[in-house]
Amino acid sequence: MKRPELLAPAGDLTRMKYAFAYGADAVYAGQPAFSLRARENGFKNLDDLAEGIEYAHRLGKKFYLTSNVIPRNVKVEAFQKALLAAIDLGPDALIVADPGFVGWLRKVRPEVEIHLSVQANTTNYLAAMFWQDLGVRRIILSRELRLSEVVEIKERCPNLELEVFVHGAVCMSMSGRCMLSNWVTRRDANQGACDNSCRMPYRLYANPEPQCENYREHEGSFTLQRTDRPELDPIALDEDAWGTYFMSSRDLCAMDVIPDLMMAGLDSFKIEGRTKSVYYLSQVVRAYRMAIDACAEQAEAGKPFEVSAEARRAISFVDGRGFMTGFMKGPLPQNYESTHEDAAGGCVVAQVLSYDEATRACRVNVKNRFSLDDSLELMTPAGQFSCEVLSMKDFKGGDTDTLHPGTEGWIFLSESAGDMSKNANFFFFLKKKS
Repeated sequence: MKRPELLAPAGDLTRMKYAFAYGADAVYAGQPAFSLRARENGFKNLDDLAEGIEYAHRLGKKFYLTSNVIPRNVKVEAFQKALLAAIDLGPDALIVADPGFVGWLRKVRPEVEIHLSVQANTTNYLAAMFWQDLGVRRIILSRELRLSEVVEIKERCPNLELEVFVHGAVCMSMSGRCMLSNWVTRRDANQGACDNSCRMPYRLYANPEPQCENYREHEGSFTLQRTDRPELDPIALDEDAWGTYFMSSRDLCAMDVIPDLMMAGLDSFKIEGRTKSVYYLSQVVRAYRMAIDACAEQAEAGKPFEVSAEARRAISFVDGRGFMTGFMKGPLPQNYESTHEDAAGGCVVAQVLSYDEATRACRVNVKNRFSLDDSLELMTPAGQFSCEVLSMKDFKGGDTDTLHPGTEGWIFLSESAGDMSKNANFFFFLKKKS
């Protein structure tokens, strides 16, 4: 059984380096001004891209350039010019959504490997064959597909690389082709300016005119009920203090589907989240690295394979909107009560900035408040394990029992933590919940 590529998001150079450190085989990064994360893209210019591509290739890894904006006429020539300049830097592939640009690239730079973006919404084997005939090397399948449909496309297109999302945010629209943001705030998601209107809380008010003097919130709660299907449970629309999140889907977590996808021979497992934190990225990449490796090793040994408990535990340390397997497997439970669920396993309390081997001191950036008597774990590319903290100092260098978020400080480890010198800048402290 081949091991699928583990593909991680790279919102900037720092995130890219953490993704590789924690086990990613490849990263995808946005092209400046012409990806669907244009506003949050940390790769601001060609120099940033060149540095990222060179770093990836030095490690023997791959760097894919996301160029998946769906341009209007006014952007076509600028997009073409930018693409040609980026291609000269040597990315391993371009992720493209617009069919006109796929055709243009095949004519002007036929040697360039093209991956068809999920924005193209490929949902069947006939469409996959069409794109393959046009010279597309890989297709990123639509997130609306069921597992059986994904498997069938791979069976019918065995020589075409297929990539599937396994973790991250999911749109309520068709794999991101959403107009809600454009309607609400005049920010076009298909031009890279989505403002996540579907994730925001909304409230219903009792007055027809918002500016009237007796303007007030409606008292009570609201539900939706299908009048033609009264046996279905009503959907509550006003659940918490902030409002309703009716349009905000749970996050995808395909951990339970990993064995099936590997059996089907899928080529690449993709993690969503170019705007997520360094900690989130590191933990999720590590979890899926362990899941993939454990299943592959079990298969090679002729044993029934399943996702390891360690991989599942790693995912439990990540915040989200509540997890689901998407359309791949089983029902689609939604979370109408909140747009956020805390990690079950614990929370990140500090990111290590540097390590002094002589004094065993870690200089840290504090993310959440923690004290000397808290139970802590180290998260490193090599694994996650308990550690003993002997003492701490605050940002002024004074002894302290507590470190607070938004500051820097020092943590002094006992010898039981082992040699951390090889992991400097690549591990975190985790606070386990009681």
